[in-house]
Order: sequence, then C-alpha cells, then structure tokens
Amino acid sequence: MAATADTVVVDASVAVKWHLRDEDYVQEAERLLTRFSQGAVNLVAPDHIRYEVPAAIAVATIGSQPRLTPRQGQSAIEEFLALGLTTVGTDRLILAAYPLVHQYAIALYDALYLALARQLGCSLVTADRKLYQRIGRLPEVHWIRR
Repeated sequence: MAATADTVVVDASVAVKWHLRDEDYVQEAERLLTRFSQGAVNLVAPDHIRYEVPAAIAVATIGSQPRLTPRQGQSAIEEFLALGLTTVGTDRLILAAYPLVHQYAIALYDALYLALARQLGCSLVTADRKLYQRIGRLPEVHWIRR
C-alpha cells in the first residue's frame, strides 16, 4: 500500500476520542475525523486498532461510575467499525515494529503505529502522552494538538 501526501497513521489514543467525549483533545480528534469523512485525509492504522478502540469503549461502560451505558458503548463500537479506516496487518509490519520496541522503549502495539507510518512515509498522530514523550522528537510523529 502506497501512501499519498494526505495519508496519516492514527493511533487508538486519537480514535477513542471520537467516541469518549469526556477526554482531552476531543475537538482536535474530531477535526481529523471530519477531514477523513470529507475525503481530505486518508486515515490508516495497524489492524489491532480494531480491538484497542472497542476495548477502551468497553472499559468505559463498566465500573461504579461508567462513562457510557452498555447501549451507548455498543453504538460507539458499531460506529467505529463502520468508519472504514484502512487497516494493515502484515508480518512485515510486525517485523519492522519489533526493533522499535527496543530502540525507543515502547510497547509493540505502539511500535506498530510508528512502523506503519515509516513504511507508508507519512505522519503518525497520537494523543498518548507517554508515547509522545518517548518518540515525539521523531519527524513523522505529531501530537494531536499540532
């Protein structure tokens, strides 16, 4: 898959904000989603985003003070899956991500986003503060607020 100038790798920390409205940087995440909906940008992510975002939504529906009702959570997951984000899940991506785990002291799941951005020659947008502290100096990595 070749990237265009308008391709952006988006991580789960951004995508979850499309559904959990009490998070920081919701407006910035929504702007990116609007650009995607209008065809102005192509959002791409590793396959595991299809599990990360629904997992975060599911967590938001449980506990003593849930952020969403179970029905709202179900709807949010359905909406997320219906967005049609392009996802990539190849052995090549996993192998490219593995060295990044050690180089930047990041989780493999996070390294997959960075590896994908590098493979496609495009930017990675994140709202994960811990991840950004570790890799934010890289030219392809952008904080959501930027």
